[in-house]
Amino acid sequence: MHPPLSLIWFFLTAGISIGLFNFTYFMEFLTLFGKDTALPKHMVLISNVISLVLIGLGAIGASFHLGHKLRAWKAIKRFHTSWLSREAVFSGAYGFTLLIFALLRFFDHTGFWYHFFGIITFILGWLSAFSTAMIYASNRFVLEWNTSISVLYYLNMYLMLGSSAFLALTYFYRKEFVGTYIFLTFLFLALGLAFRLAFNIRQFYIKRPTINEALNLPHNRPIRVLDTGTTTDNYCTEEFYYKKGKELLPSILPLAYILTFIVPLFFVLYMWITGRVDYNFIKFTFLFIVVGSALERWCFFVEGNHVQNLFYGLYPEEGYTLRKGYMERKKTKISYR
Repeated sequence: MHPPLSLIWFFLTAGISIGLFNFTYFMEFLTLFGKDTALPKHMVLISNVISLVLIGLGAIGASFHLGHKLRAWKAIKRFHTSWLSREAVFSGAYGFTLLIFALLRFFDHTGFWYHFFGIITFILGWLSAFSTAMIYASNRFVLEWNTSISVLYYLNMYLMLGSSAFLALTYFYRKEFVGTYIFLTFLFLALGLAFRLAFNIRQFYIKRPTINEALNLPHNRPIRVLDTGTTTDNYCTEEFYYKKGKELLPSILPLAYILTFIVPLFFVLYMWITGRVDYNFIKFTFLFIVVGSALERWCFFVEGNHVQNLFYGLYPEEGYTLRKGYMERKKTKISYR
């Protein structure tokens, strides 16, 4: 799949926004149980302003992925059937309630309504994140994405971005919690690495689709593609298949692993083990996670193979072992002219 930069941008902005608010309000929420975790007013406001700006920029950026931007409002009508519609609705509602929450804190109203809108915003943020993850995981035409690992990994990346961003704020306002968030950042990085490895390892065991299955023919009937239906590139061959990306993937994917996981893990482990907390380490941990996550999302799209590529002879590994149990268990010989 061709990686749309607008969706990578939305992932980064929404991920930092929702993740940062997640930890900001979590600390405020604990005060309801008598915990001394209240955050200074300036810290809450700075965090909320960052989250508001980022979710706004993310929505603007994501609109560039739409063919007809003025029809975006129609997405609301498909809320019952479309994860994309749910993402749009929940993201918009999240931004609105976040604004109310920030205004309540600005005017020092920290009672019932403050926590009411805090909880609502918290829930809406994660509903938005889950809906976005399900857009990919529910896509049965891209087998690499069609797994619960996509959802778990996507949500965990929000926690990676949020915990590292909140760690940077905590260093200045509640330094006694720095150790806790160094550990949490390490935890989410380790989980992210595990989920990403599982995502890649699974690709070796995916039972690939075949032309026979697409045509509902038994496997003992050899199928040949005599004509791909086009002599020039079109929307399908450019958007559902990214040749340049496939060539770059072996180089970009290891780099994404290094920047997203290896380097940040080194920084947080160094601070955790030695006890030496340096803001430069915290800052670079966050920056490496952001840059690495952008590359990782690029790889995620390029790794996806849409089944329509079978028609154009672009689907990888044609001629592998077919699915067992599908009509007749024989290999299909596929040739292209």
